[in-house]
Amino acid sequence: MVNGKKIIQLTDNLTTKDRAIVFLSELAATAILVFLGCMGCVTAIAGGSIPHEQISLTFGLAVMVSVQVFGHISGSHINPLVTVAAVTLGNTSLIQLPVYFVGQLIGALLGFGILTAVTPSEMMGNVQNSTYKTLGVCSPNINPDISVGQGFLVEFMISFILALVCCGVWDAKNSDKHDSVAIRFGLAIAVLAMAAGPYTGANMNPVRSFAPALFNGDWNNHWVYWIAPLTGSFIAALFYRLAFTKKVPSSNETIPEGQPLNEKP
Repeated sequence: MVNGKKIIQLTDNLTTKDRAIVFLSELAATAILVFLGCMGCVTAIAGGSIPHEQISLTFGLAVMVSVQVFGHISGSHINPLVTVAAVTLGNTSLIQLPVYFVGQLIGALLGFGILTAVTPSEMMGNVQNSTYKTLGVCSPNINPDISVGQGFLVEFMISFILALVCCGVWDAKNSDKHDSVAIRFGLAIAVLAMAAGPYTGANMNPVRSFAPALFNGDWNNHWVYWIAPLTGSFIAALFYRLAFTKKVPSSNETIPEGQPLNEKP
């Protein structure tokens, strides 16, 4: 128990229609993310080089688009990492977890599938970004100059930080600062990608990693891109909830007795 609330909210009162809307929202939002983000990894020249900054900004801005369009519908998680954090904080019920996960997974496959359909095969093959070679466009890959353990720690840490960003946005004490969440969240993704991209590609998103890996057949150390983000997210959200989440006083506790309700305290 934390602040009189269960750590995990098991169920909710959403209808089947509500869950279907959440599912479609996550599917569409994730498809946009993967389509635009991975399109930024495509080069017109086989074996050509793409600036790392371009890839990072493209993914960050793609996240901004998805959050702006679908944030008010499903929260635009577009990432199992974000959903795990939301469930751990008690903001999202456990029963919704598979709805979000399946929507995100299908959306990622749809987004990358559309990208594959509109891109010539020679542009989807071996590419060279500004740091190290990957087997296929947008495929996850650990820099060969570091160990798998180091790559795991990098993905864990950037996922931990990303989950903390989500926790800060969702904190009730921060509820009056949501006017530019889409922009700020997109820039957070961009800076994490710029910093950690040379190490692991800075995927921070299991379904974003899975779709290109499936289409390209790139499975080397793929488990890192699932286990590290999900564990990093869970530990970060649990840490934030235990250390920083406090009960927000209700309105009748903050308005002095006898003060008109239409007058701010």
